[in-house]
Amino acid sequence: MATRVLLLMALTLYIFPIATATFHVKGSVYCDTCRAGFETNATFYIRGARVGIQCKERKTMKVAFYSEGVTDSTGTYHIEVENDHRDNICECLLVKSPIKWCSTPDSGRDKSSIVLTHYQNGIVNHLHYANAMGYLRDEPLPECHKLLKYYLADSDV
Repeated sequence: MATRVLLLMALTLYIFPIATATFHVKGSVYCDTCRAGFETNATFYIRGARVGIQCKERKTMKVAFYSEGVTDSTGTYHIEVENDHRDNICECLLVKSPIKWCSTPDSGRDKSSIVLTHYQNGIVNHLHYANAMGYLRDEPLPECHKLLKYYLADSDV
């Protein structure tokens, strides 16, 4: 009998997760040293970059949640988000680069959408990964010409 009760409680929590879930968002921030628009062998990850997570209400687009974090020595950030944000549109955003010569956000790689809900989506993990976001170096490195030529060697372009 006790086993059935425990099984029923576990099933109920799986179907109706607790609304005060804590999500752990993980992602990285890089410096695009070749201004290629993507990560290359010359890319490095930025320590001390500030990243924000912003959730907006779907109907009014008012900010419902905002929090910031900082990247570690590997350029990785970990930000905790309290509560389920099922009625919100959430994204990770670049806030500030600590490197003056690599501080222009790369358009298209300056934010990353993130789902912060368990409601009817089949996601049960509390760890959510965001796409890598990047800044552009002011001037590309001299060796980038060869590197980009190498990347395009197998291209149909």
